[in-house]
Amino acid sequence: MSFKIIVITPEKKQPKEFELITSLFESGLQILHIRKTKATEGELRDYLEQIPTKFYKKIVIHSHYKLAKEFNLKGIHLTEKARTLKRINSSLKIISTSFHTTAAILKSRRKYEYVFLSPVFDSISKQGYKGNFDLEDLKLFLKRKKNVIALGGINNKNIEVVKQVGFSGVAVIGTIWQSKNPVKSYKELALKIK
Repeated sequence: MSFKIIVITPEKKQPKEFELITSLFESGLQILHIRKTKATEGELRDYLEQIPTKFYKKIVIHSHYKLAKEFNLKGIHLTEKARTLKRINSSLKIISTSFHTTAAILKSRRKYEYVFLSPVFDSISKQGYKGNFDLEDLKLFLKRKKNVIALGGINNKNIEVVKQVGFSGVAVIGTIWQSKNPVKSYKELALKIK
């Protein structure tokens, strides 16, 4: 698996969000996670309809999972709450989930394409969400466990460290959406890992 940069949408609507999403895809973004926790199914459907259909195969959603099939999306991300549900439609392609400890990753029985581990560094988008991992411990863990994506506080100053530690990629929110130029910020991240 090549090193991935995954962009997660902000919870609140941003100015020109759909134009920016299109520009991010056109700039090489391979995976977009749509995380709109307060959106109704109808609102999420309307949101998806604003994105060109040619990008649907690169989109993972965090809620209203049946829309993944309806829109022929890449798949779904199981939230912590959804992971505890006994019945998830088995025809849905489960791509990922999130964990906050390495022990929880090791305990997980379900197979995922990748998992998020957070917060690796102090979060940019969530106030008070502090990084709590020792990088040397992570390096040892990541030699045994593959397909783990770093989330939390990732920026163009620490992305190379994340790659050296052994993560399979990064997921970013604040670095993109709190930037004056989200597309430029994405391109700067991508340049750092080439």
